[in-house]
Amino acid sequence: MALPAHPLRIAGSLARARLGRSVPLKVTHLLTYHCNVECGFCTRIHVPSDHMAPDQVVSMMGAFARMGTKWWVFNGGEPTLINPLGEYIETGKKLGFNLSMVTNGTRIEHRLDELCALDLVICSIHGDEAEHDRVVGRQGSYAAALRGLRLLRARGVDLILLCVLNDKNRELMEDLLQLGEELGAGVAFQPVVETRLGGAAIEPSLVPRQQAMAEAVDWLLDAKMAGRPVSCSRAYLEAVADSWPNRPFGVKCWAGRLFCEVTPEGFVVPCCSEEEYMAADRHGPTVGWEKAFAALPDRSGCQACWFKGPQELNLLLGLRPKQALRAASNLASGRMLWD
Repeated sequence: MALPAHPLRIAGSLARARLGRSVPLKVTHLLTYHCNVECGFCTRIHVPSDHMAPDQVVSMMGAFARMGTKWWVFNGGEPTLINPLGEYIETGKKLGFNLSMVTNGTRIEHRLDELCALDLVICSIHGDEAEHDRVVGRQGSYAAALRGLRLLRARGVDLILLCVLNDKNRELMEDLLQLGEELGAGVAFQPVVETRLGGAAIEPSLVPRQQAMAEAVDWLLDAKMAGRPVSCSRAYLEAVADSWPNRPFGVKCWAGRLFCEVTPEGFVVPCCSEEEYMAADRHGPTVGWEKAFAALPDRSGCQACWFKGPQELNLLLGLRPKQALRAASNLASGRMLWD
């Protein structure tokens, strides 16, 4: 993730956060829980989903911009299923956000002109064609995603492939790195993470065994050192190896203080695994977005998840010397902060 404009303002926000003031530097908007595929490890799509009206979303984006937001992520479900997505992207550009979208890639071709305004597209790819289509439960998904990704890359959009590492795709990591090299994309890995959303359980056979995870992380660290496009920080990979599968991640969490999520209905929640924290005083369209964000609980003691996005930010925002120097070096050379 590259920094948007005005890095000194971001540094100021970090300093204020360390003095106790919350600033939503990064907001992830879950546009919908609906999806056109059904990944075996995703429970979110089983959650009933309503949506805010377009004018409410535009108003929300403006409110967060005034609060200091710099990064905006469109997520879901599948965000390309939402008709006003192009309007929201245009609004984010006008507000000066660094805009990302997480997608399964199957509908990129249908919305190419709108998506080309994004700074970054993160596309879920879980192995080779056969394994990917098996995981998402829809034949042709891999081919459709690759067609769309190649079109985006030709238009200059940065790409990351996101592989949810499970016990059945460990041997396909080399294929994924080769695909990343072909597309000029980073390849990010995170383990299957069980959440409490949707009332559905992840198939136990998908959860990597401890030895398998340790071997995968060792392989990825070697690949990273060899210059392969592994878009995970060394600190993140080492923390996963040290903590998987039973121990806390072991880093202070800034969810609810420096980043948050907004559900399709407009509830502000700390992070992607805690939508159960929805409450009346955190419903932005009703109470106002500033009040909703200010009402978030302190989650600094939560160290239990392995989600890559929040934990990379937590490691970076911890300002440990090694991570800070690496991020500064990456920024100076135009790479992602945690490459």
